[in-house]
Amino acid sequence: MDVTQFFKAPSGPASMKRKMAAEPSDAALKRLRNDEDNDNDEFNGDEDDDRFMHGDGLTEAHRNLLDIVDSAEEAPATIDLPTLKRYVLKLEKSITRNEEMRVRYPDDPLKFIDSEADLDEDLHNLMGVSAAPELYPNLVSLGTVSSLMALLEHPNADIAIATIQVLSELTDEDVVAEASEEGEEGMKALVADLMGHQILDVLVQSFSRLDEFKDGTDDKQGVFNILSVVENLISVDPTIAEKVVSSTTLLTWLLSRIGMKQFDSNRQYASELLAILLQTSRENRLKLANLGGITSLLKAISMYRKRDPKEADEVEMMENFFDALCLALAEPEVKKTFLEEEGVELMIIILRERKLSRMRALKVLTHSMTGEGGAACSNRFIDALGLKTLFPIFMHKGLKAYKKAYKSHSDSEEDEHVLSILASLFKTSTPENRLRLCIKFSENEFEKVERLLELHEQYQARVHAADMQFERDRIAREEAGGYDGDEEVDAAEMRYLNRLDKGLFTLQLVDLVAGYLCTQASEDLVREHMAFLLNRKGKDFDLFIKVLEEYAENTGDATSETNSERALILTVVQKLQIISSS
Repeated sequence: MDVTQFFKAPSGPASMKRKMAAEPSDAALKRLRNDEDNDNDEFNGDEDDDRFMHGDGLTEAHRNLLDIVDSAEEAPATIDLPTLKRYVLKLEKSITRNEEMRVRYPDDPLKFIDSEADLDEDLHNLMGVSAAPELYPNLVSLGTVSSLMALLEHPNADIAIATIQVLSELTDEDVVAEASEEGEEGMKALVADLMGHQILDVLVQSFSRLDEFKDGTDDKQGVFNILSVVENLISVDPTIAEKVVSSTTLLTWLLSRIGMKQFDSNRQYASELLAILLQTSRENRLKLANLGGITSLLKAISMYRKRDPKEADEVEMMENFFDALCLALAEPEVKKTFLEEEGVELMIIILRERKLSRMRALKVLTHSMTGEGGAACSNRFIDALGLKTLFPIFMHKGLKAYKKAYKSHSDSEEDEHVLSILASLFKTSTPENRLRLCIKFSENEFEKVERLLELHEQYQARVHAADMQFERDRIAREEAGGYDGDEEVDAAEMRYLNRLDKGLFTLQLVDLVAGYLCTQASEDLVREHMAFLLNRKGKDFDLFIKVLEEYAENTGDATSETNSERALILTVVQKLQIISSS
């Protein structure tokens, strides 16, 4: 019960939480009850006499209010089993009492206002149980989940919203993060029981009764909490991501919600949950495409081709759109839809506009050209004159002004995406398009070849610095007692991961692009200029060979005989060895 309502000045109908309707809200009913109590205080002379007879100067309404405040102050600091049982018992009594009063006085809301307020209060008390997830199995055994599921369909939407809030608190992933092993098991038991009660169906159906755009209601928060509960359930059991898409209309609702142009917290949350649903499930990605989700994402993304998000939360939403699209592009069927919807052309336009979304467009292009089905995207990119837009980014033209406008810009991340795109273009383009790509490197007195070697030196220096630091740490560790067998294996893995983090992967991409470029039969001039630049520094193609051999060794499954990626890299290595020895 919201006791602050007693201290607020009466407000007009426009500010009421919900208007009096066939099913009035508890907030509206409490306001009517308070008005009635105030009228009694003002005009009932007998009550004034009784007030002085009691000697405490308080009316009955005031004493009830103080009792509520006192009971709140006496709330237990910790939740134990007796406290849990007391909370559950009070809630069950409130549910029963409310049902009885609604049946007895269906057309007189004033008669069941008290029971509705008590029910709301006992629901909010139950949120305190989230401090003790190890007690959740008791919550399950007491049948509380069944009661909560029934309350999700309560005639008063505010009670349903309060129930959703309780479920959001009880399933919050932060509860698990701070819990013991018993707490984790308790959370799993609660989630399993909720799933057994068809929680997903009921939650998704609740969208239809909530109008989140209606002023003066808690419906918007209710929608937000529904999304929160779904996310919480998935964090406990990732298989739920596939179940909620296959058994409900949630994905359809999410696509509809992100399609709205106005930014708000629920549109942002919908974009985040959409990306979560696509993380690990091929089925979800394919269903997204079948529902027109690629079109929806491209439309949402297109809003940011010429303008930037206005606030940090909108930036996050924009990134969620791009992330969802990248995840979906893991499937070759989705790549086909992406091409049909002219997704490649949209990404080129975004690159050309040089807004905040530029980095994300590079990321989408990287994913679209990688793996099965990527060849079509690579060829479309060249056919759509994407090279004209890509190479100025590769050459860092206008970068100083861009970084001044966008201080969070990462040169290394951009280099990685651009080089990944170039590597994909070399690997999967048609011979004709590959020739067009090679010709670009011979333009303007081979400036792009020189840029490749600059990038090689830059990232090789970073990796070398990481190796030196790792070696210093290794010596210090040996002096302190050394490694045991398992630690030596872990140290080797950590060394490689650290090198990747410091730029090894980008270095590998640089050398792969250089290798492709030098081994093209038609590119004698480019190859000769590359050899000239290397020779001037006392080096040769062995510089690339060593990096690419390590790249091949750590690509894919070493025991697989069908590792096409490794085979491609080793083919480039073999050709470079032939050129180097000739």
